[in-house]
Amino acid sequence: MQNEIIEKLSNEFANAKAKNPSYSLRAYSSRLGIQVSALSEILNGKRAITKNMGQRILSGLGVSPIESEKILSGSKAKEEFNLSLDYFKVISDWYYFAILSLAEIPNFKAQPEWISERLNISRREAKLALDRLIKLEMLVKNKDGSYEASGIQYKTPTDILNVSLKNHTVQTLELAMNSVINDPIEERDFSTVTMAIDPSNIEEAKKMIKSFRKRLSKKLETGSKKEVYKLSVQLFPLSRKRKEIENE
Repeated sequence: MQNEIIEKLSNEFANAKAKNPSYSLRAYSSRLGIQVSALSEILNGKRAITKNMGQRILSGLGVSPIESEKILSGSKAKEEFNLSLDYFKVISDWYYFAILSLAEIPNFKAQPEWISERLNISRREAKLALDRLIKLEMLVKNKDGSYEASGIQYKTPTDILNVSLKNHTVQTLELAMNSVINDPIEERDFSTVTMAIDPSNIEEAKKMIKSFRKRLSKKLETGSKKEVYKLSVQLFPLSRKRKEIENE
């Protein structure tokens, strides 16, 4: 039930945004008849959807009573759902994978205080992340008491994956903005280029970017590991398609 409703909510909001870029989450929540804070938490996987809430949302989305009943009666086992939510947080919030990378540094300490200071996050965030990574066995304890990343990954429902990756990307851009303002130029590199292109080359460009990421990561991960960095490459359109302009 949860996954299907999140997928419908996400798709409907994306469609509305495509038609009207100024369409807000507040307007969407008003249409559905629920609080904007509740809608935000549901889309971010932070709130479970009760049957009553599910009925209200599906009704607001214009889903037929028959289809609504099928969705509401097809909920998965609670344990599976909780696992999905746990992994959703891991791939949604930037500091989870940062902690796993920190674990590769020789003096790593699986302590909220230490992680909080190294990643500039709250102790509460650090503790919750540690507990979740250990629960999912993505961070495992060795016989000598040290911790290391296990490399384990989970299969994730497409709807949860799509929403979480969008959240992660937005967080990454915010981190990059903070780095531009706060980090010395000797410790970072930002560069951009604006160009007119043939859109049919986009798929090839994605392959080239993927290859570049792998080669650079392999190079940077050699030697003595002391700090955690994030490599982010963006390629996006600035101009709008003619049809979009004509439809306004």
